[in-house]
Amino acid sequence: MKRIALFFPFISTAFADEPSIFSGNEILVTATRFDQTRSDQPVGVSVITEEAIRNSPASSLPELLSGLAGIKTRNVDGSSDPQIDLRGFGMSGTQNTLVLLDGQRLNEIELTSISWSAIPLASISRIEVVRGAGAVLYGGGATGGVINIITKTPRAGNGSVAFNGGSYGKKALSGHFDASGARAGMSLSVNSLDSDNYRVNNRERQKSFEGDIHYALGTGTAMLKFGADSMSLRLPGTRSYLQLVSDPRGTSTPNDYGTRDGGHFSIGARQSMGSAEFDGELSWRSVKRTAFFANFGGSYLDTRSGVIAATPRFRIPYGDHTLLLGLDLDTWDYNSSRSSAPAAAPLAHVLATQNDEAAYFLDTMKIDADTSLTLGGRIQRVKTHADDTLNTASYAHGNQARTPRAYEFGIRRLVERDWTLYARVGNSFRTATVDEIYNQYGGPVFDSMIAMLEPQTSHDREIGADFEKGDLHLHGSLYHMDLNNEIHYNALTFTNMNLSPTRRYGLELEGRWGVRTDLELFGSYTYAVSKFRSGVYGGVNVAGNAIPLVPRQAASFGMSSVLPGTMRLEAVVDYVGRQYFDNDQSNTFGRKIPDYATANLKLSRKSGPWTLNASVGNLFDKHYYSYGVASTFTPGVYNAYPMPGRNFTVGAEYRFE
Repeated sequence: MKRIALFFPFISTAFADEPSIFSGNEILVTATRFDQTRSDQPVGVSVITEEAIRNSPASSLPELLSGLAGIKTRNVDGSSDPQIDLRGFGMSGTQNTLVLLDGQRLNEIELTSISWSAIPLASISRIEVVRGAGAVLYGGGATGGVINIITKTPRAGNGSVAFNGGSYGKKALSGHFDASGARAGMSLSVNSLDSDNYRVNNRERQKSFEGDIHYALGTGTAMLKFGADSMSLRLPGTRSYLQLVSDPRGTSTPNDYGTRDGGHFSIGARQSMGSAEFDGELSWRSVKRTAFFANFGGSYLDTRSGVIAATPRFRIPYGDHTLLLGLDLDTWDYNSSRSSAPAAAPLAHVLATQNDEAAYFLDTMKIDADTSLTLGGRIQRVKTHADDTLNTASYAHGNQARTPRAYEFGIRRLVERDWTLYARVGNSFRTATVDEIYNQYGGPVFDSMIAMLEPQTSHDREIGADFEKGDLHLHGSLYHMDLNNEIHYNALTFTNMNLSPTRRYGLELEGRWGVRTDLELFGSYTYAVSKFRSGVYGGVNVAGNAIPLVPRQAASFGMSSVLPGTMRLEAVVDYVGRQYFDNDQSNTFGRKIPDYATANLKLSRKSGPWTLNASVGNLFDKHYYSYGVASTFTPGVYNAYPMPGRNFTVGAEYRFE
């Protein structure tokens, strides 16, 4: 499987009677924050349907997303919440990929992964992925792109209950229930997971629920969305390069653990006002996290963060134009205590706030029946305050106010009956998280320090094409991004910092082919380059060096087949190319994280309201790791997080109407 380059189509595993992910008539939300047809948008959008999620052999949302072009996942704790990286940002991928739940941010003000497992799969209607765009409409953190998870709206009295169990003591239970009347509807989704996972000291327990109430109001709808989740996770730590061979499932950190408890709710309204439309939400989200690391004297973190946000917007058609106007207003609070053990007195107490005030517009103009132009801009005021209340030194306190801006200009044209071309240029930004400006031991006497960082900016360019003919659907794009003040941890200087100029460019291909009514092929291919344009760190000139943890090539290939006897077979092979180890900005470590290919299968059979399924993950028992870190001090020494070997899952789902 070395150096494999699978160019053939990807995406939805739905068959010919399902809407195409490239169809000009498909209604999408993410690219405009309103329902709008795909044909007007000069961006590359991929859609994963509800059926595709249900049929896929993937065991988590990130694993499912990794089959899309440009998306890389890495697991650094063995949980079902791996990091995600869109368009090659390496270890800071999560901070450069904006993840939304029904248009509301899931990215935190901390350096944490997205809580994927907190979203019940049964609650998801579809997932929309917009690459390289979104800063105008959604603000900071969308340089790589936007992933919007869209939940189901209430339907008339149906639902499902599912159970799955398998390797490593996995037990999962989920359910989705709908009820609706003449004017009101309600849906509720629940999920629970208990698994020992592959590693010793890696047990994961997770529970969550999501609710949605809709009420028809005049010419619009009022909505209430709410949810909560709870997770506990044991942390097995890395394995040394010797332990990866002798004892990959073991742990050197038997006492380490982490927890998460969160909740959210929002109220919103959609209202038609003649030809214009209003849409808006007022939302609240809060999360509490704890973590304990026993080695080196012990470290315990107890962190609470929350956000209140208001997002009113209007869509106004006039002439050949459609104008979108909106405001984004939010206030973040962060409160973190840090000590040597859960019962020990705090060594640091960090309080921080961030206030964002943004206004934006996006105008779409129809030049003729085959051509549309978009022009958009955003201005945002960001005020940040942070201090360590247990350190009176001036360098343990900081304030900053900045006004980052974003813009985009794009054109989309139907050039032939089956071909559509688009091009776009834009500017995006992101601001630092609290964890990136605070260093508990970065002060002059090994004490705490707060060092404000400048907003990261990126100048983005992209051209792309969609082809759709019958059951063959293809998409391709070329992108180029020049970044200034990129926010990143630099292992050569042991600090979070604004890097010297960096660059990303690449090729993304994906598509699908309905060979017959009972057979579909899908696939994707990514060629990605991420490198320093200039810079000297720790006496090392990194100009032209590759940024760690970005594979040059990645690919996915799969098939979906309906078999006799109401059976379905799903098979997916994923390939990830070699990449530099974390910490190896100098590119002198002498070796890379090896490339790897894995295969997953799922067989399901439907009988009346029942669907039975069996899955095999990592079919050929490939020994690999998606994350590795090179030693800063010892040549040739590295640590890594080994991924699970061959594993099995069986389950049953009952659907009722």
